[in-house]
Amino acid sequence: MNNSEKTFRSLFIEEGYKYVYIPRIQRDYAQGRKDEVATNIRVGILDDVAGCKPLSWGIVFGVSEEKDMLDGVSRKCFIPIDGQQRLTTLFLLHLYGLKRHGIPFEHIKGFNYETRSASKDFIEALINNWVSCEWRTSLKKNILNQGWFLDYWSLDPTVDAILNMLTAIDKRFHDKPEVFENLDRITFEFLDLRNLDLNETLYLKMNSRGRKLSQFDLIKSEIDKILPDGISLVNDGRFDLYDDEHLNTVSSFSDKWRYCMDRKWSNLFWNRDTHSFDAQFIAFFSNFLVAKAGAKYEYVSKLLDLNYNQEFYLPWKYFKGYLEMNASNFFNELSSILNKLVYNSERASLPDGILDIPANFQKRAEIFGLLCFKGEDYSSQQFQEWNRFIRNYAYNTVSDKDTFFAFVKRIDGEFANHSLDILSYLANQYDKLRYERTQLEEECYKASLLINGGELAKAIRVAENHPMLEGRLRPLLVDHKKYVGETFIAIWHNFERWFGKDGNGLAYKDNDSDSLNTRVAFAEAFTKSITQMNQLFSDVHCLDFSSNQLKDKLRRERFEPIFRRILISEAITDLSELPWSNSYDTEGIQTKKKLLQDGVIRGILRHSGGERLRFRWYYNCSCFYPVNGRINNWRIGFDRISDDPVWSRNRNEALSYLEKRGYNVAAERVSDNEDVHLWWGGDIQFSNIQHPELKFSWNADYNVGIIDASGYWVKRKVMKEGVSDKFLFQAVGKSIDEIERCLDALIAEYYTENK
Repeated sequence: MNNSEKTFRSLFIEEGYKYVYIPRIQRDYAQGRKDEVATNIRVGILDDVAGCKPLSWGIVFGVSEEKDMLDGVSRKCFIPIDGQQRLTTLFLLHLYGLKRHGIPFEHIKGFNYETRSASKDFIEALINNWVSCEWRTSLKKNILNQGWFLDYWSLDPTVDAILNMLTAIDKRFHDKPEVFENLDRITFEFLDLRNLDLNETLYLKMNSRGRKLSQFDLIKSEIDKILPDGISLVNDGRFDLYDDEHLNTVSSFSDKWRYCMDRKWSNLFWNRDTHSFDAQFIAFFSNFLVAKAGAKYEYVSKLLDLNYNQEFYLPWKYFKGYLEMNASNFFNELSSILNKLVYNSERASLPDGILDIPANFQKRAEIFGLLCFKGEDYSSQQFQEWNRFIRNYAYNTVSDKDTFFAFVKRIDGEFANHSLDILSYLANQYDKLRYERTQLEEECYKASLLINGGELAKAIRVAENHPMLEGRLRPLLVDHKKYVGETFIAIWHNFERWFGKDGNGLAYKDNDSDSLNTRVAFAEAFTKSITQMNQLFSDVHCLDFSSNQLKDKLRRERFEPIFRRILISEAITDLSELPWSNSYDTEGIQTKKKLLQDGVIRGILRHSGGERLRFRWYYNCSCFYPVNGRINNWRIGFDRISDDPVWSRNRNEALSYLEKRGYNVAAERVSDNEDVHLWWGGDIQFSNIQHPELKFSWNADYNVGIIDASGYWVKRKVMKEGVSDKFLFQAVGKSIDEIERCLDALIAEYYTENK
C-alpha cells in the first residue's frame, strides 16, 4: 500500500483520527435510497464486495481539525469533502460485520453524521443498542420495532437510507462472514487538504457548488487502467490520420489514446445544448462494445436498456467482462474508427447521424455498419455505396435485438471485408441467393443493375430514397416471384405520379372533388386486384393510401402483386376484376363484390374517417369499422349469405326488402345509388309507416326489436315463458319472410299490452 492508499481502519490507526464525521453542509446518505439509480449503485457495490477481492474505491479527500468533544477533550477529526457516500458504506459494512458476525472493529464509534441531530442520535443508538443477531422479519423492520428506536428518526432521509443499505447487506450476506473478515481489501486514495496548507472553506464551497464525477469520468479512469497492460503498438490505431505534430512524440498506445481522448476525440461528441460530451461518447463506446461482444455477453441486455438521454447508471463491470479478454483488439479498432472520424470531421465529410445516440435497433445497426467501413475517406464513392447498402440493409432487416445481432454478425463477419467495393461483391452473390426473397437478395439484384449505370441505375437510386420505400423496392421489381428490371422505370414514374414525392398523393383533402376522384380510382383498382383474405381482412386499412398506411402496405409481401399490377398500368380504370383465389372464402368474395358496387368506395372515402376503416369478423359477418371501434355511426356491416341459415347474416338484404314493405330505414346510405343496399351504423334504426310512433333497431348482435326514445329496448309488461322480457327477437338463421312475420308479431303484441 502506498502512502496515499488507505482503508477505513487505517484512517484511525495510521492517520490518527479519533472521529470522522459528515458536516452539516453535506447532503444526506444517498446510496441507500430506494430510487432506481441508487438501487442500481447499491447492487453494483454489493456485487463487488461479494467477490472478496481487492477493490479500489477512488479518491477520498477532506480536511482535518481539532474538535472539542462533548466530554471536554479536544480530538483530531476528519471532515470528508469528497467520499462521504463511500465512507458511510464502509462504516455500515464494518458495523454489520461486527453486529451480525462478531468481527471486531475497535473504531466503530469513530464515525457519525452531524447533518442533523436525528441522524447523529440514530447512529449512536444503533452502535450502542443493536445487539440482536437473528431476526425473522427484514432487518429494517427489526430495528424500527426496537424500543430504543425513536419514531421521528424514520423521517430523516439519512436514517432511512442507512436502514435500507443495512437490509440490503443482510439479504446478501446474512450467512457469509467471510465477506467481512478482511474489509481492509477495500482501499481508496486519501488526501488531507490541511497537509497542503490550503483553506478548507474554499474546498467546501467548491464541492457544494461543483458537480459530482460524471459517468464519463468514472469510465475514463477505468479505461486508463486497462490501456497500459492490454495494448501494445503492434497495430497503430490509425493515428496517422490524427493531424497533430505533438502526437508523433508520444510513444505508447496508451499515451496516444489519452492524448487524443482529451482533445479531438472529445470534440467530436461535444453537445452544444448540454455543453458536454459525456453521454454522447459513452453511448458511442457502449453501442460499439455491445456489437462486438455479441448477443451472449452477460451484460448485453443491461447495456441495451440504458437510456442515454436521461440520468443513467452504468457500472464499470458492464464493460469489464468483455474488455479484460479483448482489450487489445477492441481499443485498437475503436481508435482507428475515432481517428477516421476526426479525419473526416476536419474535411466536413461526416455522414449525418453517425455520432447520434441511437433511438432504436435500426439506427444502432446503421451506425455500427457505417463504422465498419475499411476505407478512410467518407466523401469517396466507395463509402457512398457502402452507406447506401448499410442504410437499406439495416432499415429493412433490423427490428429487435435478435435481428440486430444477426445484422452485426453478417456485416462484421463478411460484408465489411468488401466495403471498398461492395457493389461488385453483392452483384457476384446474386445467383447464390436467388429465390430467397429477402432484402439481401434484393440488394444483390440491384447491385447487378447499378454496376451497369444508365437511366435504370439512376431511377433505382432515386426510388430508394423515397420516404415510402426507404430502400425496399420489391413491390416495383418483383413479378411472379422473380426480379424484373426492364419495367422498373415505367413503374417508378407511375409510382411518383400516384403517390407524389412525399407519399401524400392520395391523402384525404376536405371538399376536394379531384382528390376524391383520384383516391376512388386507385382504391377501386386496388380492390379489383384483391384475391385473398389477408389482403382484405387484416390490420391494415384496405382503402387507406395516405402516407402511413401506404408505407405499411408497401412493406407487406402480400400486397406486392397488387401494387405492381396497378403501377404497370397506364389506365387503371380499365383493369378487370381478378377472381378470388379460394372459392370457399364466402365472406371474402361477397365483401369484395359489395365494395365494388356502384358508389360504395366513393361513399366510404368521401368521409374524413372513411379511409381509416378496416374489416373485422363480427358475429359471423364482416364489419367495416374504425380502429377505435365503438363509434356506431362509423361502422358498416356486410351481409354473408350462405346455404346454411345458421351461418347467414342478411341484415342489408332484409332491410332493403322491408323498405319495399312499408318500412323506413333511418340510417345513412353508403352509396348515393339507392339500388345499393348498404348503410352506415353498427346498430340501424328503422320505422313502420303505418305505426310511426314505434321505433325499431337491428343491432350488430342481430337482435331486432322495439326501442324507446333513448334507444333502449322496450320491456314487456306481461312475461311469457320462453320469450324475451323485451319486445325483440334474434334474426340469426331467419329468412326475410320470417323476419317480417316476427316484426308483425312484435307490433301486435305491443299494442295488445298497451291498449
